[in-house]
Amino acid sequence: MFIGDSLTEFYDWERRFPQHKVFNLGISGERIEELFERLPRVFAKINEVDFVFIMTGINNIAMEDFDVISTYRNIVKEMTSNYRNAVVVVQNILPVALYWIDNKLIRAINITLREISEKYNAEYLDIYTLFITQDDKANRLCLLDDGVHISNKGYEIWSQAVEDYLRSKTTSSPQAQSCV
Repeated sequence: MFIGDSLTEFYDWERRFPQHKVFNLGISGERIEELFERLPRVFAKINEVDFVFIMTGINNIAMEDFDVISTYRNIVKEMTSNYRNAVVVVQNILPVALYWIDNKLIRAINITLREISEKYNAEYLDIYTLFITQDDKANRLCLLDDGVHISNKGYEIWSQAVEDYLRSKTTSSPQAQSCV
């Protein structure tokens, strides 16, 4: 199961992973609080999954609302409580190319997301570092012109990281690449 906002919704995860039954629960424009509010409906509809990949928060950040930690903590706590047999994977928030957003703030949030993952026995998948250049800027090859949404190349990189992560559950050599 992939859950999040437009970054999740706009990719065809089902086509990318045809060997798996995939639920794409991305909703364009959704803020982190709205994702948390819909969780009871998600739990009622989908009883069992093997993996839950969470990526959310970019809509809050784009609106300069950086207070996402407590709600994110609640999401991870609910996911790990309701899907006890699943591996819950927190994917960090991606960098943006917006002049009013300093990616240092996103990196700081991501550090806390890693800590939340550890606290609730969730996994943490770092996609952020695959989307930055050597000078620590958002790699424009990974993003569309709006500076937030993901390009085809970005989705190729992200989905490959997910595939490598899934493969690492059965082998020990992930092959992550970046947009460079």
